[in-house]
Amino acid sequence: MSEQEREHIEDLVVKYILGEATAQEEQLVDEWREKSSENQRFLEHSQLIYEKAQLPSGHSFDPQKAWTKVAPQLKKGRATQRTLFSPLWKVAAGLALLAVVSYLFYWNLAPGDEYVYLSKNEVVTQTLPDQTEISMNKDSEIKVDYNARKKTGTIQLKGEATISIGKGKEVQWTVEAENLLIRDIGTVFHVKAYPDGQQVEVSVLEGAVQFYSDSDEGILLQAGEKGVYDKASGNYNKTLADTNVVAFKTRSFQFTEENLQTVVDRISEVYGQKIILLGGIETCKITVEFNNEELDTIISILSETMGLDVSENGDEITLSGEGCY
Repeated sequence: MSEQEREHIEDLVVKYILGEATAQEEQLVDEWREKSSENQRFLEHSQLIYEKAQLPSGHSFDPQKAWTKVAPQLKKGRATQRTLFSPLWKVAAGLALLAVVSYLFYWNLAPGDEYVYLSKNEVVTQTLPDQTEISMNKDSEIKVDYNARKKTGTIQLKGEATISIGKGKEVQWTVEAENLLIRDIGTVFHVKAYPDGQQVEVSVLEGAVQFYSDSDEGILLQAGEKGVYDKASGNYNKTLADTNVVAFKTRSFQFTEENLQTVVDRISEVYGQKIILLGGIETCKITVEFNNEELDTIISILSETMGLDVSENGDEITLSGEGCY
């Protein structure tokens, strides 16, 4: 909304509340109030303030004093919008109401800052004004609506991202993923919500979050827990969080007695290269840790640790063996 449009609505609201609006202006205000619940609340709030501000019968009113208080808050030129033929008390009341409406409009309805981030073939990390950090996996999209005045923010996510809330934690952040909401109560959590996926996953690494929707209170997740929402059934489930969910950002992995198939699937996903297992070794268990290693180094460690042969064919890497040690 432009500054001119905002001022026009303010004036109409004031005339509407004072009973000075024409039938056409009343219709414009009614149409505006029906556009959103915020507009409706704003009008009701303005009416309430005006009603509470009315003086009791017999109480003396000093219009000059009222004008002295209100005039500095008004822009030059707008003070003449009240007709000179109205009673002086009505002029002062209208000016006071106009100042209040202008303030409320700016505080409640003025838009915040918007940011849009895309990651196509690479991991992207962005830092928001409150120092909240968002790391997006490949093929992800984020739209941020940040309001510094209200100390609120919304992150609309399509894809996968790890979100680390700023240390000051002055902003209340909510993540929207399809028709689901994640309200931050902690500091670091991970969301996986690809539109073509069958599930939405939320893993909490530090703190806590509420995982829910407008129609369902959902579940509370603490650090070390993962919440899974099944799109088909509409059910929430809770399990242990996998610390490797942030590997797309850190390229660090920690596996404890994990199936080799699970290990290579995770590594393949992060490094973008297909890894094939041959010889019935998929269920072999391995405990290993990698810290931002090159893919060739990881493959060498796996092959030497488990006695596997390595071959490459184009973009594919094959690990083969006769069984588990």
